[in-house]
Amino acid sequence: MDLSQILLNAQSPDRNIRLQAEKHLQLAEQQNLPAFFLALCCELASSTKNPHSRRLAGLILKNALDAKDEARRQQRTEQWIALDASTKLQLKAQLLQTLADTEKDARRTAAQVVAKIAVIELPRNQWPDLIDLLVKNMTQAESPLKQATLETLGYICEELPAESIKDKTNQVLTAVIQGMRKDESSIDVRLAGANALLNALEFVRANFDKELERNYIMQVVCEATQATDSKMRVAAFECLVRIASLYYDKLSTWMQNIFNITLEAIRKDEDAVAQQAIEFWSTICDVEIDILVEIDECANMKVQPPRTCQNFIKGALKFLVPVIEESLTKQEDDEQTEWNVATAAGTCLQLIANTVLDEVVPVVMPFVQKYITDTNWRFAEAAILAFGSILEGPNGYIITELVSQAIPILLARLADPVILVKDTTAWTLGRVCQLHPQTVLPKLSDVMRTFLEALRDEPRIASKICWAIHNIAESQEDSADKSTGPLSPYFQNLAELLVNTTDREDADENFLSSAAYEALNVLIQNSAKDCQKSIAVLLPLFLGRLEKSFSAETLSSDDKKRQTELQGNLCSALQACTQKLEGEVRQFADGMMRLYLRVFESTSAAVHEEVLMAVGAIANAVEQDFIRYMPSFHKWLELALRNWEEYMVCGVAVGVVGDISRALGEKIAPYCDVLVGLLLENLRNPSINRLVKPPILSCFGDIAIAIGGKFEKYLAIVMNMLQQASTTPVTDLTDYDFVDYVNQLREDIFEAYTSIIQGLRTDNKAEAFLPHVEHVVGFVGHVWNDSTRTEGVTRGAVGVLGDLAHALGHTPKVKSILSHDMVQTILNECATSNVQHTRDVVKWTKSVIAKV
Repeated sequence: MDLSQILLNAQSPDRNIRLQAEKHLQLAEQQNLPAFFLALCCELASSTKNPHSRRLAGLILKNALDAKDEARRQQRTEQWIALDASTKLQLKAQLLQTLADTEKDARRTAAQVVAKIAVIELPRNQWPDLIDLLVKNMTQAESPLKQATLETLGYICEELPAESIKDKTNQVLTAVIQGMRKDESSIDVRLAGANALLNALEFVRANFDKELERNYIMQVVCEATQATDSKMRVAAFECLVRIASLYYDKLSTWMQNIFNITLEAIRKDEDAVAQQAIEFWSTICDVEIDILVEIDECANMKVQPPRTCQNFIKGALKFLVPVIEESLTKQEDDEQTEWNVATAAGTCLQLIANTVLDEVVPVVMPFVQKYITDTNWRFAEAAILAFGSILEGPNGYIITELVSQAIPILLARLADPVILVKDTTAWTLGRVCQLHPQTVLPKLSDVMRTFLEALRDEPRIASKICWAIHNIAESQEDSADKSTGPLSPYFQNLAELLVNTTDREDADENFLSSAAYEALNVLIQNSAKDCQKSIAVLLPLFLGRLEKSFSAETLSSDDKKRQTELQGNLCSALQACTQKLEGEVRQFADGMMRLYLRVFESTSAAVHEEVLMAVGAIANAVEQDFIRYMPSFHKWLELALRNWEEYMVCGVAVGVVGDISRALGEKIAPYCDVLVGLLLENLRNPSINRLVKPPILSCFGDIAIAIGGKFEKYLAIVMNMLQQASTTPVTDLTDYDFVDYVNQLREDIFEAYTSIIQGLRTDNKAEAFLPHVEHVVGFVGHVWNDSTRTEGVTRGAVGVLGDLAHALGHTPKVKSILSHDMVQTILNECATSNVQHTRDVVKWTKSVIAKV
């Protein structure tokens, strides 16, 4: 059987024929890889072959050069590199020849294969003439060749880092812009040029820095937004969006032109084009929000911000918003279209509100007030969406008053006969509960009555009402320790109806079941003490459901997925009940642990996060009695700690080690060799997500407090790791995520120091810490001189000084160190902190040092 027929058979609807063909292909690849590649390439290059066999030949070749998995990708890269030079030359020649083929699919597939080879070879300084050959193609007359060449360049730019072709950037840009120009007669070539430019824009920063070159690029892109072909206009606006993201600081001279082009497109062009024009303004908002955050952060750190906000959104506000509002009325009837002009406009308005803050209110509210009670559902829904979109950003009295006035209107609109109006109203009420919960409390009786009724509505509405309940419950965190709270009168009815909602026949739609469980969990967590009896009734109900979930039929992967989701939701619900009932759950603890262990045995890591947290809650509730579960549970805890690739699971496991340490005290000692070893292993692992590391450091402190003097055996190695962690520098003050990470790391280091000192002191072994005192105080001085330190870091540093004085103040070494001027300076300056907690820690530390 020849290769063409095998390739066609591999696409057969008959499974047996297909499998047999796949075996033939695998065997050919294994027996002689170079010959297999050449045969595939010949098939792709041959214009007399079936288009389907040609395309599959190219795809097999492409997939043999790449993989999603990093290890397999590396193996395939090495496999290509190992091919003899003669074979590679033949393959490349045929592929480049195929770019001129008359068959569009063959050209596109060849372009993809050429790009995959380029990704391997160009960074290794191989195939040095590839870009020259491709650019030369653009001087030819044939449109198919030019189109395929531009697609190839686009694919290369999409996958390669910029430095790989930095010497060829000008050539690539020239070819791409040439293909995109309005005097190019072939729309296919122009479209390929636009798509290639989209991928090449990150490569051309040097060109954008030069005004003449920048202006030429912008001129070509702006002209392309006026093309007669709508696909071309979409691609051109996509380029503008990318330019806004990459080169915001270079746009000022072009903004008036772009303003006119985008507003005209939003008003009058096809949906796909209008969406991209709206996306341009959304992107400008994203950039300006980031810059404004940077400016605030830099002001706090007393450093110069790296960028200037050009306030494009403020300048365009009164002209842009009416066009966005008009777009809100272009809904897709009552269908749940995932993305359209109206939803794009709503998202853009949210971003505008977060950019200009209070200034958006007087511009948007006339539209809202005019249409929110309109009988035309399109205008009413648009007004409600506009109102919901400006709830975040503005924070003055005016928006609070407007929200308060709107609540009765919104509650009435929840009964609207048009489903889209109800849907948007439910979303807006959810935003009100999330962002302005204080406005809901005076009207809580009406709100709850309406919500209870709306929970019975169809899934898309009920799901958003669950979210609204979740948000209002989340705002009541302060009620958790009080005898009663605002939600107490409604707790039982809400809980019962949410439980029933999780069990509706249509609960799988719109994530309704999960939304109801999430609302229940927060409702339970933040409930006041007078809701305890209702929670005590819920716990055995959830326990029964978890038991029942194991007997559910799981015939398909969807069945298994539903079972996994249900068990995760039930574990979370049981965790919430356990945390609230505390010691009252002892009678259920055996049953819960039995079922949790079954969950570990029967599910993937997807649920392990929830079940680990549920186990941690039991440990906190039953305290030292948890020891009887350790023989069965410790292997699952260790497995989770080893699961660093699922870093969320690993992070939760670290937290559970802390929970169990606090619960068991010294009884955890027999398990500490393994647990400490795994924690250290994760700290050393360069591949683990960095967010797991700070909690590990404070976890050492939990273990030290638990086992006291027995921690001495781990002291040297743990202190070495803490010392290494303490040297993590902040190298880029504008990388705010990393600054936050380092501050969290430092807080947890100080927490670990404090706990280790206290743990050793309980067994009169504090002096084992003496060799580390100089480093700890040095670290205090280091963070004190860091302008990026947070109040939490400052408080941790002062607390450690107090702990050293308390545990080791009797030793000459610590007496001497604590008398340094630096220590006194830190304490005196922190004594005037604006934060009461910090002042309390300083007062304690000073009192302890005074006794030394």
